[in-house]
Amino acid sequence: MDSEDLWRAVLHDFNNLVTGLQGVIDLGDPDLPFDPHNHARLETILADGKTLIAQARAMALGRLPLSEPVPWEDWEAGVRARLDATGSLFRCPVELVDAGARGAPWPAPLLQDWVVTFTRQILPWAAPGPLRLEAQVDLDAWVLRWLTDAPLPVALEAEPAPEAPRNLAGLWLRGMASHMDLTFETSHDFIQARIPRESAATTQFKDF
Repeated sequence: MDSEDLWRAVLHDFNNLVTGLQGVIDLGDPDLPFDPHNHARLETILADGKTLIAQARAMALGRLPLSEPVPWEDWEAGVRARLDATGSLFRCPVELVDAGARGAPWPAPLLQDWVVTFTRQILPWAAPGPLRLEAQVDLDAWVLRWLTDAPLPVALEAEPAPEAPRNLAGLWLRGMASHMDLTFETSHDFIQARIPRESAATTQFKDF
């Protein structure tokens, strides 16, 4: 990835962000306060904007902050709150299921951010849902499984086509997947991500 790719991706995604904000305004009554649904949509879009800024900073500087293991209950709570907001925006609820996840701590915040960003990428194909996401841990890895027939995002294919669209979320997902040594298994009814537990050793900062 070069600087031009990153700039193009940033401009593409922020254009979509502004379009989303315009959509909330257009759907509201200018003579009335925002209803709860539009208020929630606005909060989610603004949170997405902050996420895009953080992703652009990570991609531009090539360095990541401290990542630490946290209990499953804390990891789940943080992810579930964000998935609920994203699911509401896309009108596709996401069910985060403990399928054997309590056997070890889970790395935060990077893996949490990755899961939320990835789920957002496949939600348009999963709608109206619900989309089920199963989490488990074994001796060697954390395992996440999305039960869906959605395709793997183009950016995460082993060899993306040169003409494949470039967006910031896709570039960030690919870069962080490489950083975490994350591997995929896909089928007609699920996408599975496997993250080696040894890859989550705590470091103050780590280049990717």
